[in-house]
Amino acid sequence: MVRERAMRIGIDASHLLRPEKSGVETYTLNLLRGLLAIGDRPEVYLYAAGAERPTDADPLLAMADRARVTTAPRLWLRLRMPLWMGLDRVRVAHFPAGILPRWVPCSAVVTLYDLAALHYPELYDPRELQHYDELIPRSAHRSAVVLTISESTKRDLVRYWGVAPGKIVVTPLAAAPQFVPVRDAAHSMQERFGVSGPYVLACVGSGHPRKNLVAVVESLERLQQPSIRLVIVGGPTLDASAQAAIEQSSARDRIMLLGHVPEECLPTVYSGAALLCFPSLYEGFGLPVLEAMACGTPVVCSNASSLPEVAGSAAVMVEPESREALTEAMDAVLSDRHHREALSAAGIERARQFSWERTAGLTLDAYRKAAGE
Repeated sequence: MVRERAMRIGIDASHLLRPEKSGVETYTLNLLRGLLAIGDRPEVYLYAAGAERPTDADPLLAMADRARVTTAPRLWLRLRMPLWMGLDRVRVAHFPAGILPRWVPCSAVVTLYDLAALHYPELYDPRELQHYDELIPRSAHRSAVVLTISESTKRDLVRYWGVAPGKIVVTPLAAAPQFVPVRDAAHSMQERFGVSGPYVLACVGSGHPRKNLVAVVESLERLQQPSIRLVIVGGPTLDASAQAAIEQSSARDRIMLLGHVPEECLPTVYSGAALLCFPSLYEGFGLPVLEAMACGTPVVCSNASSLPEVAGSAAVMVEPESREALTEAMDAVLSDRHHREALSAAGIERARQFSWERTAGLTLDAYRKAAGE
């Protein structure tokens, strides 16, 4: 009996070639690992274009059944990648960055992460807003299936763009396997980053204004623990309002800016923190919450957008606009060891409910749906 040929999936992996790391790269990499670990998996073809080819991308591209790579990205999305996909007889094309080429030779799937720009347009520049007004909604309607990373984003797609609920598949994210509690993290933080004593961790990702870092800085000034530090990880730059709040803060000498931290160091940074403070105004998912929980770090986060469905009952949640509520929540956690231990245990258990294997399985089901199976 002839074995039925596996479905061939083409994935735009261009973000794997970019020197700056992003959420799309993290998503694509972990999804790829999950797909290739499935027993009855599809054939995975990768297509990537970048101005240069970082050597650390090679093992990632080698994971696939085939990888077509160019360092001449001219006309890449519009012409070259679709042509390659057609020549390779790809059955379903997946675009993790959320934008479709004008022509795709097969059924298409896009991943859309959030609609933050529609909730807070004043925080985005006109070029970004144009993407949300034209390119991304057009891609959503042209796709056979739209993947989202939370029920919150799914609701937004239906509400703002009228995307049919039946074509949206929710595929939650997960903390990568390396996010586990790190022993002697305090010593490592002292040696690697010069951070001594207890600290609150904040930002962990882009320094975008919606991360609400100003609220964290202002709440630090009101804490009852005058020795606690604030360690801010993320960037490469912070927004102007956050920078001004830091420079003008009465607690400036207790604030440390670490900037971008290598991925392999993040479990130590999380594990060494007394808590993660994540009062974001809006998230498509909120992966730092799960990463902190997986490392056993207590979490204080906002109750906005997707964060309640990610954190469940394993975090202390507050209104993101309330400095008073944020300060009280942090004080309650920092001053009570038993409370911290309970949150730590609950967080570890909560993080276990999410996995990239499950995400990959849901994504494979979506590919089959797009292919009409």
